[in-house]
Amino acid sequence: MEYFLSIAGGQSGPHTQLEMIGRIRDGTLKGDELVWRKGFSEWTQLRKLNEFEDAWPVTQEMVQTAEKARDLARTALDTPQPWLRFWARMVDYMWFTVVLWLVLAAALPNAALHWLLSSLILGAPLAPMFLLAFVPMEAWLLSRRGTTPGKSLLLVQVRRLDGGLPTFKQALMRSLQVYVKGVALWMPFISLLVMSYWRLRLLRKKVTAWDETTELRVEHGEPEVWRYLLVPLLVFLTMLALGLLFSQSPEAEEMMRNLPK
Repeated sequence: MEYFLSIAGGQSGPHTQLEMIGRIRDGTLKGDELVWRKGFSEWTQLRKLNEFEDAWPVTQEMVQTAEKARDLARTALDTPQPWLRFWARMVDYMWFTVVLWLVLAAALPNAALHWLLSSLILGAPLAPMFLLAFVPMEAWLLSRRGTTPGKSLLLVQVRRLDGGLPTFKQALMRSLQVYVKGVALWMPFISLLVMSYWRLRLLRKKVTAWDETTELRVEHGEPEVWRYLLVPLLVFLTMLALGLLFSQSPEAEEMMRNLPK
């Protein structure tokens, strides 16, 4: 490609593209010059040509603009989204409970069914103990991918302060603190009060206690509408599947007959 330049009323050329790039980089050409090449209907300002947009040296103005854009993006990522975190965790507990129940049902059908029914019918006395098994699973997922299925669905990620993935130790300590502090071992009523307190603290301080102590941070994306709609659908389908499993089990009917009146 050959180019012709018009500078201060004088014309020069033809110039090759490499020659033009060289003159841009050494400062000879400033960008205000007029350029014509084959295919142009009129002379065009050099800086407006797409083929040279990567050749221009970085200016202080460009650096400042990039820094402002980066700061805005970081602010958006780090802005607390308590409800996104809550539903991401609920989705994680939901799929983990189903998987755990299926494993137990295959190994110990009666024991697994007894746990699941007692958890859902008798006030969930055993559920917290079984959900404790999610802690190392979550830690492993966070250390490998920085997210979990529930977090991934709602575009939530956990990162070190330098942007890298958490170590397994960091993730394990975080998950354990969330289980003990954040949801209060899922104790009835107490758990709701504790989660309400941590939500208010998160909105006020912009960071949770477990992220502070483990030196981690949580990044939030902007989920599309379909992601929000998928959450209640998953809840419904999970409860429906569990209900169908109960209805087809003779042990379930026996337990229902033996429940205290």
